[in-house]
Amino acid sequence: MTIIHISTDYPDSVQSAKTRAIANLVEATADRFDHQVYSLNRRDIPPASGMKRWLGKDWGRGIHRHDETGNISSWTYAAPSRGLFLRSSLHAVADILADDIARRGLRPTLIQGHKLSMEGLIARRLARHFNVPFALSIQGNTDRSILKVRRDLWPDYGQIFHQAAMVFPFAPWALRYCEQALGQRNGPVQMLPCITEQDRIIAPQEAPDRIMTAFHLRHWQIKNFDRLVKAANRVRQGQSGFTFDIYGGGEDGLVAMLQRRIDDAKAGGIALKGSVAGADMQAVMNRHAGFCMVSRRESYGMVFAEALLAGCPIVYPADAAVDGYYDGQSFALAVAPQDDGAIAEAMRKILRDQKAMKQDLAAWQQSGAAREFQRDTIRGNYARGLGIALGEEKADAG
Repeated sequence: MTIIHISTDYPDSVQSAKTRAIANLVEATADRFDHQVYSLNRRDIPPASGMKRWLGKDWGRGIHRHDETGNISSWTYAAPSRGLFLRSSLHAVADILADDIARRGLRPTLIQGHKLSMEGLIARRLARHFNVPFALSIQGNTDRSILKVRRDLWPDYGQIFHQAAMVFPFAPWALRYCEQALGQRNGPVQMLPCITEQDRIIAPQEAPDRIMTAFHLRHWQIKNFDRLVKAANRVRQGQSGFTFDIYGGGEDGLVAMLQRRIDDAKAGGIALKGSVAGADMQAVMNRHAGFCMVSRRESYGMVFAEALLAGCPIVYPADAAVDGYYDGQSFALAVAPQDDGAIAEAMRKILRDQKAMKQDLAAWQQSGAAREFQRDTIRGNYARGLGIALGEEKADAG
């Protein structure tokens, strides 16, 4: 069975540093399905150029195949930013990909678009062309951003959302947003956390008054660096022994700039700790009272699952990231990213209630609930969801 994947977030020869969220799913189930990936990269053009292409219906000349390496075909297409001419440009991409699929002699049995708002437009068009079903991933951040801007496309998005043979939301909040905008979905849904490279279950242990965060420092603005520093400084003023450790690598100039921002905030007890090898990160997490990353935008955030599996309570952004997975659990606190006072209070709560939180976290780990966020379970759920989309397996009633 050949599954054609359409993704703008797949590491390829054009941009090798993209997230591995989709790649991990494809590689984890390669023993069951013939995955063929069309990896797309947008080349920005001015709105005036987009208008000319729209008027002339000549989007095709901006679409180019770079190479085919194994099961990955890398492409670029030209379109303006901010969702301008989105449907026209992506329908043109779909038509050219349909020709390429035929050229390669592929016989798709399922098309999967790895975002509703972009790849979904391509996936539905290809599915109609080849008369096969299509599935969707809902990543959250981009889908919400585009749906807010392109309300005129809601009729299209509604049809795509409801006609998909299977929908794979990264997190409950993303499904909730789409259903609020497009109506409750009656078809099958398989919640699908991202596969994390480090998913050992490590029993919690009490730690000093030390909270951490971790991200590549080039993402400091999206990860809300300044508000984290302000919040940590508030906590420090009331608890002199408190420290906030910021793990992540970056160029020397970037590190120096961020250190100046810490110094300018007159924030004590905040340290830039540098990068940590992936294999060591969970051990580092286990030695902290908690993990706090309240990003301004976050579709999922594998690091939150890594932290909980490592026995470390988390503070995460409300209505983003992992929101909806841990409702009612003491060891996972959701706060508004723009409220450094609320972030500080969540940090204080972790320090104050660390023992009880980690007891609850240990019970959660031992109950088997943690397995939902480990590779083997995610791989099995993805394969089962694809089987349902293909009509090989039945969805659970209700």
